[in-house]
Amino acid sequence: MKVIRTAAAGLAAGAALALCTSAAPAQATGRGWEETGCAEARPEVTSISGWVSPGACAFIKRQIKFGKVSTPDRVDAYVDLWSEDATLWEPAKADRLPTQGLDAIRTAISGSLSLVPDFRFRGTRIAVNGPAVMFEAHNQATLKGHEVAYDAVYRVLLTDDGKVIQGRRYYDRHSWFKPLDPTLPDLFANVTDGGTPDRGRTPVLSPDELTERMEAWNNEDAGALAGRLTGAPLSAPGLDGGVLATTQGKRAYLKTFFDQVSDVRLRPGQAVKVDGATYLEWHGTVLPEDQSDPVSFGVIERIGDTGGVSSDWALTFDQLPLVAGEDEIIKLYAKLR
Repeated sequence: MKVIRTAAAGLAAGAALALCTSAAPAQATGRGWEETGCAEARPEVTSISGWVSPGACAFIKRQIKFGKVSTPDRVDAYVDLWSEDATLWEPAKADRLPTQGLDAIRTAISGSLSLVPDFRFRGTRIAVNGPAVMFEAHNQATLKGHEVAYDAVYRVLLTDDGKVIQGRRYYDRHSWFKPLDPTLPDLFANVTDGGTPDRGRTPVLSPDELTERMEAWNNEDAGALAGRLTGAPLSAPGLDGGVLATTQGKRAYLKTFFDQVSDVRLRPGQAVKVDGATYLEWHGTVLPEDQSDPVSFGVIERIGDTGGVSSDWALTFDQLPLVAGEDEIIKLYAKLR
C-alpha cells in the first residue's frame, strides 16, 4: 500500500465534493427541464438525465450530428463541437500535453478518420450536471476488414453556448487492435466469476465518501472498492460484454488491474449525479508493469441507482497503454494504414 499525499488528496477531493453536490438551477425543480429539456434530441438516444440547459442541448445535438454525418463534412461537424481554446485528452505518456486549440483538434480528427473512415456512433445514456456532461455512446468501425464495436464515455465541460472547453475520451482501444494483432495481451482473460452472486442492498455513494474512495484507488485496495458495491454486478473492459456478479470475481478483476500498475496517482475529476446513476471520474497517472515512464490514465465509474440502492457498476477505461508501451502502440496504429 502506498502513502496517500494528504494535502493534495484533500484539495482534490474537495473539488469533487463541490461538483457532486452542486445545485441545479431553480427551473430544474418539479416538472420542467428535467423532463422536457432538449426534447428534439431524446428520440436519437437512449436517455438524457439531469437538468439540460440550452447550451448542453446544443452540444448534445452537435454530438449526435457528428455520430451520423458522412464524409467530407464530418471533420467540420467535429470541430464545430469545440471552443477556440479547448483541450482534448486521451491516454499517453504523462509528460505529453493534451491536444489544444481548434487547429490541433482538426488535425487530430482528420488523422483519426483517415484511419477509420466509416467510424460512427449513436448516443446511449447522457447525464448532465451544469456544464459537465457524460455522453455515453456505442461506437462502430471497420478496421482492416474487421468489424469493431465498443462503448465509450465522452466527458466534457461546456461553455455557456454549449461548446466543449475540455474533453476527455474514455474507451478501450484494446478492442481495436486485438483483431489485428492476436499477440496483444488480454489483461483480464483469466478473470472469472466463482460461487454465488453477492447479495446486498448498499446505498449509493454519497459525497462524504469520495475522499475514502479516492484513497481506495490510490492504495490499490480492491477489497474496499468492490466491497462498497456489494450486490452491484460489474461490467468493465476485457469482459467481452459480460458482467462479474460475485465478490470473488470483482475483487479478482481489480487485483489484476492493480497487479499490472504501480504508483497509482488518481484525483477526482467530474462527479455527475442524476436520477438513476452517479458518475465518478478519476484522472491522473499510473506506471504500467515493464514500462519505465508513467502514463496519463483515467477511469469513469458509473453506479446505477434503483430506489437509492446500488444496482449496477460499470468501469470505462483504456487498457491498451497498460499492456503496450508507446513504441508498440505506434506500430499498432501503423497496421491501420
